[in-house]
Amino acid sequence: MGSLHDSAMARLTKAQQKKYQPILLRILRNLGVKLERMEEAVLQAQTDGGGDDGEDLGAEGYSRDFQLGLIENEDVMLRSVRAALQRIEMGTFGSCDGCEELIPPRRLEVVPYSRFCIECKQQAENAGD
Repeated sequence: MGSLHDSAMARLTKAQQKKYQPILLRILRNLGVKLERMEEAVLQAQTDGGGDDGEDLGAEGYSRDFQLGLIENEDVMLRSVRAALQRIEMGTFGSCDGCEELIPPRRLEVVPYSRFCIECKQQAENAGD
């Protein structure tokens, strides 16, 4: 795991960190457009109303709840991407918040806004069970 007693955290160079900035900005832009469309769809469904059929109302409620759940998930991702951009500015991007070791580049390629290495992420998820 990590060396928590070391005074310095493992870090990527500024150049290594900066290479992720355009990737994160693109994700941020795409998420913004996607969230806007999802919110518009929910609002449109609410203003369209519905018939008097109870089954339709149940299905519409489920659909709206499902859409709101998706919006919430996207919002969490949006906050994660913004936090990653802040970590680049602070010079801490790429270091695991758990063990302070470097997050493997392959993980950052897949989840560029990750705060944890795979091992610490799994431990955090298991602790939540």
